Amino acid sequence: MTFGEFREEERVGWSQRAEVYADATARATLQSIPTLLAAVRLFPGARLADVGCGPGYAAGAAAALGARATGIDFSRSMVSAARARFPEVDFLEGDAEALPLEDGSQDAVVSNIVLFHVIDPGRAAGEAFRVLQPGGFFAFSQWCAPQESACYRLLFEVLSEHADLSVASPAPNAFDLSDRDTACGLMESAGFSDIAVAEVPNLLRAKCGSFFDFFMDFGVRIPAIMDKQAPEVRQKVKAEIDARAERYRFDGEIRVPMPSIVVSGRR
Repeated sequence: MTFGEFREEERVGWSQRAEVYADATARATLQSIPTLLAAVRLFPGARLADVGCGPGYAAGAAAALGARATGIDFSRSMVSAARARFPEVDFLEGDAEALPLEDGSQDAVVSNIVLFHVIDPGRAAGEAFRVLQPGGFFAFSQWCAPQESACYRLLFEVLSEHADLSVASPAPNAFDLSDRDTACGLMESAGFSDIAVAEVPNLLRAKCGSFFDFFMDFGVRIPAIMDKQAPEVRQKVKAEIDARAERYRFDGEIRVPMPSIVVSGRR
């Protein structure tokens, strides 16, 4: 099966979110970055590639800690946003499955909540292995599946009840790598050793009236599904998500657990 339509939806969707990422997606994804950087044993002067960098937060954090960071993203808008936010860091337009980097040129590679967005995560892991020097580390983060995530459980319970999920473009399973054995197997197949998994208790804090509206900016996959629903279905889903999210409202914001894992290995 090919996933060309899915890939283009991802590229367009994330390009559209380059300017709102800081007040939407970043409210959860940034919390995984310290664990990612610790997992790759970052040190001053380390050459680090942030693959699927988005607006550049992991690369920027690494640079602040003394690394020579390079960010890479397939969205031109995201690369532009990253350059504006972190002008001291190099950012390139490129593909996680075909990195524009030389063999053995990096001490560390990180991908923050990225691999489930690519068509072939195994190939992306293989590219990380290729560009690392011997002894270098690769780490990626991944959202936990709905059974472990209050946020995704809420969303997918409502979608399953009311939406036609068959309209979604064919795509890899978003939660394959949430399974620890599958994630470790991916790393082993790419050639990595000393594989480890760390838990990150991300808490999504959404300053919003409607949690549904907030999540339409947060990601791409769910909005892509909702855009193909009939107006009355969309209204029903919105109402139900907003009603269920109210149990997580404190001091004017939704605070819902949205944990992740960080999987790392050594070349």
